[in-house]
Amino acid sequence: MIRQLLADLDGAPVFFAGIDDAEALYADGRTGVVDLDRDLLEAPREGAREVLVLAGTPADLRRIATLHKLLPQAERVVVAVLDTPPAHPAPVPTPTPAQRWRSLTDLRVYRAEGRVWVVDARFSAATPAGRTVAATARAFAGHRLDVIAAPAAAIAGVGAADWRPGDPNATPAEVGGPVPERVGAPGGDVVLRTGVPKAGDEAGDGWGGDEWDGDERPIERPTSRAASWQSLGRPGMTGSPLADPDVLGEPSMIPPVDERLVNPQGFVTIPSRGMATLAERDGRWSVVLEGKVVTSFAESGGVTDADVARLRQIRGVEVDWRRAHSGPLAAVRVLAGLAAAGVPLVAPRAPRWAGALGKDLIGLLMARPELSDELRREEHSIRLRRSALRTHGVAARWEQLGAPAPAPPLTSVVLATRRTDMVSFALDQIARQRDARLEVVLALHGVPQGHPDVAAAIAAFEGPLTVYEADRRAVFGQVLNDAAARASGSFLLKMDDDDWYGPGFLADLLLAHAYSGAQVVGTVPEFVYLSSIDVTVHRRQVTEQITSFVAGGTILVERSAFQAVGGFRPLRRSVDTQFQEALQAAGGQIYRTHGLGYILRRGPAADHTWQEPIGTFLRRNRRQWRGFHPSALMDLDTIPAASTNGNPRP
Repeated sequence: MIRQLLADLDGAPVFFAGIDDAEALYADGRTGVVDLDRDLLEAPREGAREVLVLAGTPADLRRIATLHKLLPQAERVVVAVLDTPPAHPAPVPTPTPAQRWRSLTDLRVYRAEGRVWVVDARFSAATPAGRTVAATARAFAGHRLDVIAAPAAAIAGVGAADWRPGDPNATPAEVGGPVPERVGAPGGDVVLRTGVPKAGDEAGDGWGGDEWDGDERPIERPTSRAASWQSLGRPGMTGSPLADPDVLGEPSMIPPVDERLVNPQGFVTIPSRGMATLAERDGRWSVVLEGKVVTSFAESGGVTDADVARLRQIRGVEVDWRRAHSGPLAAVRVLAGLAAAGVPLVAPRAPRWAGALGKDLIGLLMARPELSDELRREEHSIRLRRSALRTHGVAARWEQLGAPAPAPPLTSVVLATRRTDMVSFALDQIARQRDARLEVVLALHGVPQGHPDVAAAIAAFEGPLTVYEADRRAVFGQVLNDAAARASGSFLLKMDDDDWYGPGFLADLLLAHAYSGAQVVGTVPEFVYLSSIDVTVHRRQVTEQITSFVAGGTILVERSAFQAVGGFRPLRRSVDTQFQEALQAAGGQIYRTHGLGYILRRGPAADHTWQEPIGTFLRRNRRQWRGFHPSALMDLDTIPAASTNGNPRP
């Protein structure tokens, strides 16, 4: 396929990233070929009639998008991604009404062969080629705004794009500076520069021997080659700050994980393949199963979405520290990326040089759960991804580098109830939530606030709480809308009054929103407690995917999306289904994350707005237990027994 594109665009400059076997690009003496992972300073800026951009995977394309300003103008831009995981939709760019797109005359998107996707855009006048690249990268990431909540960044040096993946607002600069101007102002408020530290320079001030031409003091970070075992062991390098394992012992020393593409999406709960090993093969860390390499990671240690897709059917990966990739920086990057994707990892005691993983993640790697048990395996995966995404995600990394931390979003929990005896229980479930800012809007549907049980529950709740008394004759959908109108959060979370929620439930929904980009995030009832027969079932469900439905008691929605579709329909039943149908009809997306932090309580069908018979919950089950049996992520100190009315005893 590469040869065909090269022949079709004979003489066009070629820009590529993430392609290891690139000899074909230089065949027949071809010139104008630029490896953006290594030779970005040689990128030609002059215009060209045609431009060809090649990326190994969608994750590699996002690095090219960060450098889009280095690409010239052209009348035809062809972007090809050579290894696209099947879960990705067709990368159809959405041209903006900006003047640069008004000259578009033809746009073709096609799958050339296998996993190769090609975007071919033609214009009537010379147009910045990087704009087509950035739009295609956005398409692979779900057409989200590519914004990183940190100061505008200038990046300089080989591999610097790894620090701002998919950020078209970043400004590439020369290694010695200065930061280029952009519309009358400096192109960046913070400068990150990669290079090779001088021997004996403990302060790290003289990286690569280049002074900096500007008032800014760049944040200095090593290239992957500067932190390779070969470089660290080379004569004369003993005085380098990188020779001390503690220098590389902070997470901020390694590039972040691009969580928009390297995340838990596509996690397989019942894998078809066995345990594999993460070990060195031909100078790179590779996942090896039964003597065969499943995937080999880039020399830099960057994990791509294509790497993760090849590992989804593997039960777990055992880390072999003895021959650890090409260097400590690359080794840690591989593990951080795999953990962020939820690949179950286990390892013996971590070496000192792996400290940049962070203590929490290292502790989880050494926990050694029983991965042969599907439930224990998924619990371990969830703990790994929580730790890795919060420690090694892009926003987290820039906070570690000194960027001001944005205020965490406020979530308004909307809780409607008709039952005085469930108010205390429901508020207790909300009070258990951790690592998230929230307020509660309690809609008492025909229930007086002065009722002794209600009043006591309200008085005991310590968080922000607004109480709304709705008329008993009001329909359920309108009660929810009236409650939402009294909320002030940027997210709305609908919770039910009789279900159990683990302490990480809301935080996990917000995390899934961050990496999925969906307007609605929720889960399905994997765990159901059938109170009338005192049985807990674990149902077969597919999670971590874009879907058409999530359980009504788990709907987390962006406030702007909720308002855009008009909220819930004024119906007595089916309000959750109707809301999700309306959102999808309007072009919104729903994401289903894991269900191990939620238990649906099911009593007699007549007691629920979703009147499904109990037999429905006894089919298609993975496991079932007598009594109340939560997953470990529910973090319940005591297991409540079921009383005759289906409510847990105190």
